[in-house]
Amino acid sequence: MGFSISWLAFKDKSKLDVLSLMSLADTGEPDDANESPFSGAELPTGWYIVFRNALSSPRMKMLKSLSRDCSVLRCQVEEHIMFSGASLHTNGKLMWTVCHQSSKGAYHLSAEGDLPETFGPIRDRLFKEQEENGGANSDVDYIFDIPVQLACELCGYRHDQWRFDWGQPTFARLRPTRNGISSIIKIVRG
Repeated sequence: MGFSISWLAFKDKSKLDVLSLMSLADTGEPDDANESPFSGAELPTGWYIVFRNALSSPRMKMLKSLSRDCSVLRCQVEEHIMFSGASLHTNGKLMWTVCHQSSKGAYHLSAEGDLPETFGPIRDRLFKEQEENGGANSDVDYIFDIPVQLACELCGYRHDQWRFDWGQPTFARLRPTRNGISSIIKIVRG
């Protein structure tokens, strides 16, 4: 098995505003292992996470809309094909995007925009680990971790980590609101 997930982290927008914007409601039911189609958690780092138990997530056009008056960090992970990506939109503008697709080569990494200062050290460290552990012939894809680690550095959350320096996230199951199914489909498909 492997992860096939996506998540959005919202900064400078309240949980209620995020849920309303995404046509979701908090059920109050714990979802510690993120098994529901959607779950959400407030982080002490100031971000609110909407976790999607599937790879699909909003397209760039929709992210511009979702990021009005806030920042939206998107992280996507598909371990079956070793794809990972992260992007940041702020106030309706794409700030940066980073993507790894192993189908394009063991060292494939696409990075565009005004990347955070932490990008260079993360990239350099993981490229070095890849090289020191068999390079392109390694059983481990260290480059895959670059977008995921970059997203974690910004908001303090990783999908494959249960405890953090600040504690443990408390996820609750989210459900589409009465008229939210079509809104969620629109958001996910862009």
